[in-house]
Amino acid sequence: MSDVLAVSGAAPKPEHVPADRVFDYDVWTDARLRDDIQLGMMSLHDDAPDIFWTPRNGGHWMVTRIRDARQVVTDTTTFSSVDAYLEPTRAGGVIKLPPQDMDPPEHMQHRKLLLQFLAPKDMRRQEANIRALVNDLIDQLEGRNSCDFKEEIAVPLPVSIFMKIMQWDLSRLREFVGWVHAIIGSNVPERRFTAFGELMGFLTQAIEEKSQNPGDDPISLLLASEVDGTPLTKERVREMATLLFVAGLDTVTNAMTFMMQHLAQHPELQQRLRDNPDQLDVAVEELLRRFSFVNTQRRVTTDTVFEGVTMKAEDIVVVSLCAASNDDREFKCPAQVNLDRGRPAHVTFNTGPHACAGAPLARIEIRILLEEWLRRMPDVRLAPGFKQVTRGGSVMTIERLDIVW
Repeated sequence: MSDVLAVSGAAPKPEHVPADRVFDYDVWTDARLRDDIQLGMMSLHDDAPDIFWTPRNGGHWMVTRIRDARQVVTDTTTFSSVDAYLEPTRAGGVIKLPPQDMDPPEHMQHRKLLLQFLAPKDMRRQEANIRALVNDLIDQLEGRNSCDFKEEIAVPLPVSIFMKIMQWDLSRLREFVGWVHAIIGSNVPERRFTAFGELMGFLTQAIEEKSQNPGDDPISLLLASEVDGTPLTKERVREMATLLFVAGLDTVTNAMTFMMQHLAQHPELQQRLRDNPDQLDVAVEELLRRFSFVNTQRRVTTDTVFEGVTMKAEDIVVVSLCAASNDDREFKCPAQVNLDRGRPAHVTFNTGPHACAGAPLARIEIRILLEEWLRRMPDVRLAPGFKQVTRGGSVMTIERLDIVW
């Protein structure tokens, strides 16, 4: 164990952490994430304690089993979302993202404001727009036999839908994507700080414009909202808009990319879904489970013993929703995509009070993409020689996906 703690950049082991609970794992750069992120996370179930402490990124606890994950994310009294940051995030400047980084009752008060325009009934009204956008993107592949699926389909589709909802200028799409990749995907503080500053400049201007000329867009609705009879400040609206921006531009893109990577390696599944479109909803849930990719953080509020593990106030706990959704104690043969298991109770979109408010929109976008793609496109496969490049962090991903048909 002394070899682990002697590694450059490793934090010293706190007194309350027993030696048999220490496991050297870096949520950003661990080698087990390089070839297959999800299989790498699953390997923790065999190699590490269910709850372990790693000296990386300032030192933090890691939870990988779904039972423990559900307990942590639903116990907001012991495990707070407030000020729950790893060291790389702190070094680059803390980004407030209400209601994500709030606890009850403030969390629900602000979450309800987002549901003014993210409620499932409102998202279903987007189906025609989503279908049209999917088909426009597929049309652009006419006459070709290859593409970078992430860059040409999985990025522009959810970003365009989100920007339409926000009523933002679509010509700035690539600029927005660059900001979010730096803010979420980089553990380089300077890169995160620069991108965040540019985003704040854009949002400040947008909020000022809507305060002078309100409309029916989300920014205007937030500016007109109150919590406990007090109007939201422009600063709070900017913070909530930042959450919408970050969540809207990265999560669905990654889900689509992981799913297409799997389909490209399994033409029999492509054909099954073409022949049985009624199985698409089940397929979406099973693929979301298998290719979960988020790590969420919590801060311990008071000294506690959790599942036999002593944790101290201010300890940080990283809950791997990815590892939890692939827990072999909950799902038989989790590495297999098995549509016959029905609708798995995964935690890809989290669970409890912090379950993703945008999940209904994400599911609609993914389902429609698969419907139209399988209807119009022939079998796809990975491009010869394709080698994936992975990225760890809070939102794990592969950087590109080259496919051919």
